[in-house]
Amino acid sequence: MLIEAEAIPYDPAPLRGERLLVLAPHPDDEVIGCGGLIAQHLREHRAVRVVVATDGAEATGATADKQTYIRRREEESRRGLALLGDVEIDFLRFPDRGLDDRVAEKIREHLHSFKPDLICVPSPIEIHPDHLALSRAFCELIQRDRSLFADLATSRVAFYEVSQPLRPTALVDITDVAEQKYEAIAAHHSQITLKDYVAYARGLNAYRAMTLPDSAKAAEAYWVTSLPALRTAPFTELRRRVGHPEPIQTVREAVPIAVVVRTKDRPALLREALDSIRQSEYPAEIVVVNDGGTRPDAGPNVSVINHEQSRGRSEAMNSGVRAAKSKYVAFLDDDDLYYPEHLHTLAAAASTAKAPAWYTDAVSAFLRIGPDGNYQTEKRLRLLGDDFDRELLLVDNYIPLTTLLVERDAFLDAGGFDPKFDLFEDWDFLIRLSDRGPFIHVPKITCEVRHFVGGGSITLASPEGSPKFRQARLQVWKKHADKIDNDLIANVLEKQKRRLLALQSELVEEKGRRNQAENDIVRLEREKQNLIAQIGSLHNSVNEKIIQFHDQQTSIASLQTNIATLQTSIVALQAYRAQAETLSKETTDLRKALDDTQAALRAAWAETDRLQGLLNMIFGSKTWKLHSLLDKLRGRG
Repeated sequence: MLIEAEAIPYDPAPLRGERLLVLAPHPDDEVIGCGGLIAQHLREHRAVRVVVATDGAEATGATADKQTYIRRREEESRRGLALLGDVEIDFLRFPDRGLDDRVAEKIREHLHSFKPDLICVPSPIEIHPDHLALSRAFCELIQRDRSLFADLATSRVAFYEVSQPLRPTALVDITDVAEQKYEAIAAHHSQITLKDYVAYARGLNAYRAMTLPDSAKAAEAYWVTSLPALRTAPFTELRRRVGHPEPIQTVREAVPIAVVVRTKDRPALLREALDSIRQSEYPAEIVVVNDGGTRPDAGPNVSVINHEQSRGRSEAMNSGVRAAKSKYVAFLDDDDLYYPEHLHTLAAAASTAKAPAWYTDAVSAFLRIGPDGNYQTEKRLRLLGDDFDRELLLVDNYIPLTTLLVERDAFLDAGGFDPKFDLFEDWDFLIRLSDRGPFIHVPKITCEVRHFVGGGSITLASPEGSPKFRQARLQVWKKHADKIDNDLIANVLEKQKRRLLALQSELVEEKGRRNQAENDIVRLEREKQNLIAQIGSLHNSVNEKIIQFHDQQTSIASLQTNIATLQTSIVALQAYRAQAETLSKETTDLRKALDDTQAALRAAWAETDRLQGLLNMIFGSKTWKLHSLLDKLRGRG
């Protein structure tokens, strides 16, 4: 049971790649599902490529002129992405609801040429059939193409949501680019007129930010896994992890299949094996053969055949097949598991093409008892998964019995398992069955072959190279010696040599890439140290500039105070100047009045002088003297 913090992220994830590849089912899904992540990558000058799978021509609102509508939708995608930055975009132009096996080849071309380290893919629980088909095509391509694994071993896959919410392992805070994203969605005018996808995206992104810090107002949700982990995960298991959807139904009409299960005194493992059959919800007939052990409790709707004494692995399987009533037979030992899609996948293959047998791919899981006393998976490997090659089958077995489906009559006509074999009985049977024609290989992981270290696994009890293993292999070769000649051995050796040379070449290239990567790491570490030193120097310079800035701010504050004082003085001086101008004017008026007064005084003085002169002249005359004498005589003087 998960605790709350394990069920959903509570911190934003810095989901980044140097080269981001976005696989979009339709034009507009790239910005609705990943617009924020794309914008952040472009803002940081990272490489981004978008591949749009379908033409979107069947969308509601498509006009009679389909080509015009297709061009319009593509142009809307270009305009929308251009609002986010400079993006490479490729339109594959598959018809809506018409994605087929060819899309995988197109995806592979982009994976090889672009070599992304982060790949955004529609989630495996999307509702729209094109979304689901694109997700499935990508996953199955990764599982069957070894060359991609070599190129993309360090890549991560981020499944995104559009029409069906997923259970995220990463929430990317897109608050800083959210409005750019919504503008990019709004650029799809042909779709916005039908549905308000901007409002839907806003609501979903706001909801996704619910568990993040308050600063996050919008987020995108992703379910992230590594590419190696994706190689060993069946599609149904991915769907379960991403969102617990309803089981997938891959065939409309069930093909009658009986599953024969061998067991002996391993009730816990038997229960797990039977549960794995039932979890597929395929209406299979189940036949359990107990080869001499304690009678098992197999549960309801299971036929149990009990051998009182052990008859060996071959007879146990033969007994089960003879007891089965269905047309087809599949095989499961109690220590192996079916994935939910196993029987559906084999039934679909059998109903599509005739063959002596059909087989899928299996994961080899190695389990060891853990500290708690229970088995824990130590590692999961893709050891087997080759296409049918009869010559190789005569030399070595590469088809696990758990992956196989055959017709019951064909099994019995071929003689079933040879009781003389207690190891490699399935290999001997496959060689005999291959006389009827080539088998059909369905390159999908649908089951798990488990190896219990220290737990009685027959293959680990007799590992490759052990005397028993070699003796069993020689027994097969001796029985079929008439089919194995020098030419066959030479052909197989040549094929294996070419395969080994190809693998060696890949290893050499990988070693070269690793050495180059190590050199790059050393160079980057050196450059990092140089950058750290430069940053330290810049930091010191910045600190000096900050100190100078503070000093300048102090000087500026002092200058501002002086300026304020000067401004006050200037105002006072201006007042003084005004007063001075007034006084100057008054002084000028007074000076003028003074000048006028002085002029009047000068004139008065001049007149006085003139009159005084006249007086003096009069007083000095004889007449005045005589007149003055008479006045005296008259008593006036």
